[in-house]
Amino acid sequence: MHLNVNLSSETSLKELQDFLYAKSQENKAFTGLLEAVASEITIVTAIHNIKSNKGSKTAGVDKVKMDKYLQMPKDEVVTLVQNNLQRYLPKPARRVYIDKGNGKKRPLGIPTILDRIIQECIRIIIEPICEARFYPHSYGFRPYRAQKHAIADIVHTINLPAKPQNKAVFALEGDIRGCFDNINHRILLQKLWKIGIHDKRIITLIRQTLKAGYVEYDILYHSNVGTPQGGIISPLLSNVYLNDFDWYVGRQYCEPHRVCKQKNNDIARLRNQGKNQKYNFRYADDWIILTSKRYEAERMKRELTKYFRYRLKLELSEEKTKITDMRENGAEFLGFVIRAGKPRLADKNSEKLVGKPIPNMVKLSAKVTKVCDEIHAMKRMKHTSDRVAQIQYINSMIMGIAEYFKIGICSKAFNALDNRIYISCYYTWKRLYPDAAMRMKLPLCRLNNLPHRHEGYQAKTYAIEYQNMWIGITRACLTHSQHAKYPLNQKITPYTAEGRSLYLRQCKRNKRLPLDRPSVNTDTDLRMSAYSNSIYNFEYFMNREYAFNRDKWKCRCCGTDLSYRQDRHCHHMNRRLPLEKINQVSNLAWVCRDCHLKIHSNRVPVNVDAKIKQKILKFRDKLDKAKSTSE
Repeated sequence: MHLNVNLSSETSLKELQDFLYAKSQENKAFTGLLEAVASEITIVTAIHNIKSNKGSKTAGVDKVKMDKYLQMPKDEVVTLVQNNLQRYLPKPARRVYIDKGNGKKRPLGIPTILDRIIQECIRIIIEPICEARFYPHSYGFRPYRAQKHAIADIVHTINLPAKPQNKAVFALEGDIRGCFDNINHRILLQKLWKIGIHDKRIITLIRQTLKAGYVEYDILYHSNVGTPQGGIISPLLSNVYLNDFDWYVGRQYCEPHRVCKQKNNDIARLRNQGKNQKYNFRYADDWIILTSKRYEAERMKRELTKYFRYRLKLELSEEKTKITDMRENGAEFLGFVIRAGKPRLADKNSEKLVGKPIPNMVKLSAKVTKVCDEIHAMKRMKHTSDRVAQIQYINSMIMGIAEYFKIGICSKAFNALDNRIYISCYYTWKRLYPDAAMRMKLPLCRLNNLPHRHEGYQAKTYAIEYQNMWIGITRACLTHSQHAKYPLNQKITPYTAEGRSLYLRQCKRNKRLPLDRPSVNTDTDLRMSAYSNSIYNFEYFMNREYAFNRDKWKCRCCGTDLSYRQDRHCHHMNRRLPLEKINQVSNLAWVCRDCHLKIHSNRVPVNVDAKIKQKILKFRDKLDKAKSTSE
């Protein structure tokens, strides 16, 4: 199928993605994808996505950050990306190393900002095609899917009603040795073609990205295998590479080839043929297969060892690829130890088994050690303001750990975490405040930071007084466990109207998704971006759309609907800020023309509503303060 599209807005881009997803489900192949990738709308959307990422502040080998492109004229940025797509020669990635948590280092490649924009453009167009063909029970690096969905799916599978001898209690835990570093480029490109990407120009762009290499200590290394970890498109490519493995296992039981009209009848047919249950779950390069028979798990291990070696050119780790009886020992997956045990209130003679995800204390201990190190780092800080900022950072770490593990049976793990943190705080405060440490232990409800989290709790923690406020260390146990009652609804996807509505319902959100916002940039507006030294640069025309969506398409003063009005203005609250700050979303506000004139005038008419008048005066005060500060 050849695409011949003309994208005019983000809404048309969303419609194209929905179309690609629907046709890919029908096993269609696509050509003419490069024109959609090189579209102005796709490029602007890609920059939107990258700008919102913290990594946009990190430069590649060319030492250029995202701010340079944001302050360029819009047309110049778009032309630059389009020209590079025609003659694409990616620069090598900058190699850095990050901690893995087990004492080892993980290599990470940081592409240049321009290469990231191009990779994001490619991802935006090809992801719907790939998503339609992906295995339903793979969860890593996919939209609307997370680690909690994988754990919930495994627990639900263990909980399925079955006779004791047919319970899926044997787990084959898989570990691929250096998966991302050893992906075969030829096989990967073949799989992209098989999945439906028949535009050879896109295949060529991806091939050049894979072979760009990396720079380490000013030495260039060429890459003949592997996907560059840190690249925007790398997670999608790794899922494409391992997708055939997912279906290879799934077709044997969980997701059989459709012979009957209903999937349940297919599974019953396989069961009657003597085929045992096999449930495959994968998150990135971590995977686990559940089955009811040990011999079946052993057979799968032998079979998959050959499959990875000869079909995917990868090796399974002999030590880490093991078979576990979850009734005796837990299977380790994504930081949890998953067991098959009796329900909490079951009779002693009951044979019922349920899945129990318990935080892996070894993995959790490594994370807690990092938190304790940050607490001890406060001893070297001389200023109270630095210590307060450090407490805020420590709290974010504690809440992040708690949010990750709250889907399991976590109360004991959280109490152990809080005890270690409490001891570290004790020695730190004793060192910083030898005479006042005990007086700085306060009930959580008295803290001024995170008031909604700490409300009503009397347990004590260590805090610091700063500007008549008490800033203290939070506790993990305040995060309540939240078990998923049901597995992920496989219809949830960003590429169908039904999938998006299900996602909003699941998240209990009523606001529109980002791609649903209308475009507020007219042709006249875009011509203004040609002035590179003006405040009306590319960043302004990008962020004003964010502000428009934030203000819910209404005037910030009078509340008038601005969706279909031509006399809408984007107001700079402080026009005295430097160029790199003046166009931030927080400094922009959408108002109607009448309110905008009143903000910049000397007086407000008498007949204006009191509430509207108050809001206009607030904006005027901000302008006056900015003028007085600059003078």
